[in-house]
Amino acid sequence: MWFLLFIAALSYGLFFWQRGFYWDEFPWAWIYFRLGPDVLIKTFTTSRPFWGMIYQLTLPILGPNPWAWQLLAIILRWLTAVLLWAILRLLWPSHTRPAFWASLLFLVYPGMGQQYIALMYSHFYIVLCCFLLSLYLSLLALKNEKRRVVLFAASYVLAAVNLLTMEYFYFLEFVRIFLFWQMLPGGARQRIQKSVLYFLPYFLIFAGVTIWRAFFFTFQNASYKYVMLDALREDFLSGLLLLSGNILLSFWRTVFEVWIYSAATIGTTGLGPLTLTLMLVLLFSVIFLVGIFLFKFNANDGDDRVFAKQAGFIGLVFWVLSGGSVWLIGIVPQHNFSIDRFMLPFMLGASLLLACLIALIKNKRAQMILLALLVGFAASRHFRLDNVYRHDWAAQKDLFQQMTLRIPALEKGTILLSNDLPVTYYSDNSLTGPLNWIYSPPGEMNVMLYFASIRVGKTLPSVEPGQPHELYYIGPTFYGNTSNILVIDYEPPGCFRVIDPEVEETNRLLPPAVRDVARYSNQSVILFEKQNQLPGQFYGGEPAHDWCYYFGQAELARQKKDWEQVVELGEIAFALDDHPNDPLERFVFIEGYSHVGDWKKAVELSTTSYKISKSYVGSLLCRLWNRIERETQSTPEQSSALADVRSKFECSP
Repeated sequence: MWFLLFIAALSYGLFFWQRGFYWDEFPWAWIYFRLGPDVLIKTFTTSRPFWGMIYQLTLPILGPNPWAWQLLAIILRWLTAVLLWAILRLLWPSHTRPAFWASLLFLVYPGMGQQYIALMYSHFYIVLCCFLLSLYLSLLALKNEKRRVVLFAASYVLAAVNLLTMEYFYFLEFVRIFLFWQMLPGGARQRIQKSVLYFLPYFLIFAGVTIWRAFFFTFQNASYKYVMLDALREDFLSGLLLLSGNILLSFWRTVFEVWIYSAATIGTTGLGPLTLTLMLVLLFSVIFLVGIFLFKFNANDGDDRVFAKQAGFIGLVFWVLSGGSVWLIGIVPQHNFSIDRFMLPFMLGASLLLACLIALIKNKRAQMILLALLVGFAASRHFRLDNVYRHDWAAQKDLFQQMTLRIPALEKGTILLSNDLPVTYYSDNSLTGPLNWIYSPPGEMNVMLYFASIRVGKTLPSVEPGQPHELYYIGPTFYGNTSNILVIDYEPPGCFRVIDPEVEETNRLLPPAVRDVARYSNQSVILFEKQNQLPGQFYGGEPAHDWCYYFGQAELARQKKDWEQVVELGEIAFALDDHPNDPLERFVFIEGYSHVGDWKKAVELSTTSYKISKSYVGSLLCRLWNRIERETQSTPEQSSALADVRSKFECSP
């Protein structure tokens, strides 16, 4: 058991303090801690209302502390593996080793790549723990007559928790009758009769919850449609073929391909030298440690092939029942985010099946080596995923730190249109949570973030000014207006930028979707009196005083027309051992030096930007210098500078 905890720590615990909130959990945390528990209850009413109740218990205890949730998710993942081992030990007490193999494979199962979305999946694992503990207690009740009633009663409650809270392990309830059959003594007929009798209360609970879901729960199909049922109704034979294909493909992917994928993709990591070295150290260390432990695992076990035959059948039952809720909605598990979450219900059956296949290998040494390799490569897979999660957390922190430098506050009802941000585990929908945490007072939702490429014309039907916009946001409702659109661009290593509509309407360096809406960017929604407060749990500490730090401050000073401040910041920025990563990042300083009369420096910076990409930047410089001409005093120096740049950049009169 403690070795499982050690492997869990190596697989999931490295750098846990550098991970944060991802995907839906950031909005949920914002809703709970800024809008209140009642709004979070409302959020879950259209999906999993009883599951949402668990959040009401856990969120006040752990708070908005990502590191605490990361630790909890690791502990719960370990507990599920321990419970699986306990169940298998009850069923096959004379087969300790293969039972341990199954729990070890389950612990590091590499198919479900969302372990690090810890606030969300810790609650998945709480439900899975309830289900597994329910199985364990019901099996224990069969062996303990004195405490049978108490054990069964507790098991009934835990079974109801699983069925009421979510659908991932819903049909797995029927595995219980097969476990009873395996556990009970006597002849086949007698075992079947007793199994059915003991299972009857669980079936009644299942039937009651199913009736509630089917006929009384209003939002039963709010998120997913019964795609497979619709296909069978439309054409039974075609639907049956589709279902058969989905089952076979799911079997290959969840039982075999997930392990092959872990090893096959190790050379396509994209990791830096130091991180790659650390991953390889982890890989070989886990292989070595697991190998040593397995070779020294002393157990007077029976024939592994007996276990393989009996447990293999149970594993297949586990696996088939796992797919019920997945295939019903027409899903086949995949390795990529976010469909990899549908690997989760298959983990139990797939791990047990693989352990049984390994048990069929006659050579004990070959068994141990294969297991060590599988666990080692799975751990390396989790390490690689951890690196992506940590990168995403750092990227969104940098985004909001730069954003708050440039945008002290926002007018109520502002809509931010952005490029597709360079992150995997966030969307515009999820980042709207921390955005409001920063820019909205407690109890209010004042701002909305949209990716221009997927929302304009759909979620946001019109970008023409003057159109009211309303959106129900998983609990609260956002009220805005298209007159208050602010277009932003964040493409590291380039700095966060607020789009300048006068200059950038034709900026071909912008993503097309952002360029299409650039002219609607209304910088007047930016308020100069600081109202935002970066949550210390996520964004604590002073940001690095790098090029982007001074660029953001200079952009804000430009909007205030504080040209002396722009030049002062420019002097500091250009003296750094850092540099612009986008030619437009010099534009603010070109404008600043022009306004203080340093025309030579303005022309010099313009020429530098122009040389980077003449065909792309030239027309933008022309637009910028047109504004400079309009807003600065006409002098011989100004006329000379204008003539120079218009000649160099081939500006039309």
